[in-house]
Amino acid sequence: MNFKQLEAFYWLAQLGNYQRVAERLSLTQPAVSARISALEEALGTPLVERRGHDFALTESGHAVAGYAEQFLNLREAMNSRLHQRQHQRLSIAMTGPAALTWGVALKDDIAHHAADLVVDFHASANYQLRPMIASGSIDIAFLSNDAGLSPVEGSFAVQYRVGWVTRTDGAADVARSRTPDELRQMPLILYPRSSPLFSPIADYVHEDQLGRGPRHYANSLPMIVEMLRQGFGPSAIPLAVVEPDIASGLLVEIPTTTALAPLEIRCVHLNESRRPLIDDLFELARHAAKTWCDDHLDYARFVDSA
Repeated sequence: MNFKQLEAFYWLAQLGNYQRVAERLSLTQPAVSARISALEEALGTPLVERRGHDFALTESGHAVAGYAEQFLNLREAMNSRLHQRQHQRLSIAMTGPAALTWGVALKDDIAHHAADLVVDFHASANYQLRPMIASGSIDIAFLSNDAGLSPVEGSFAVQYRVGWVTRTDGAADVARSRTPDELRQMPLILYPRSSPLFSPIADYVHEDQLGRGPRHYANSLPMIVEMLRQGFGPSAIPLAVVEPDIASGLLVEIPTTTALAPLEIRCVHLNESRRPLIDDLFELARHAAKTWCDDHLDYARFVDSA
């Protein structure tokens, strides 16, 4: 297995057409087919189910497509790091809730206080950011407490209140608190079962039991939020992310008899080789996070360990 094979397969999954992949990679169509076949042989499993002139990804194909995307992202990050001017550019990794809340304030603070510093933001899920941290392409990272990484000594934390929300016109008697069993009967929006964020919610609503309502899955926080807005059903998320939607009346929080644990986000990585730039950036992050939390006390709490 090599990178060119993964690259060809990734673009096949994205474009859905061998000829379009060939044009994108400046190859012939037989060359693309050969790379896909070689990848299947190397992995020992079919990735594409041929149907005449059409095809569909197998279950293994869908899984490999996700990994192939991560490989391409890592290559892009590596190339970017190798060609950037080390004294002027830094990379910040942030999991979704942080990027969508105080991460915006941090971006503005950097532009105001460090205009000569170019900062690249990488906003994604923990499992997608961890390989980038391990590869050395990230200078500072703020991930949630389920990332499996220890917080940096002296790091601050932002604790987000997590609650159940749904579209207002799809909620009956929203003032009444729901039990986990009642929530289980609803058409919930969840992270995929492979996500570490699935388990806490699954335990809460007893997903191992029969007799539950429909389940809809999305692998990113923004997509879950959009599905909430479209009325697919309730979901348990950090409420700060949908604060404007709650304020406007589009979404409403569902009271529950049992509270969900807060989501805590801390700094879990600092590039020791690039200080004092990192220290300055960290202090800007601390200020942005605290200022944002002070303005959103109903949804988040700032904890300073310095």
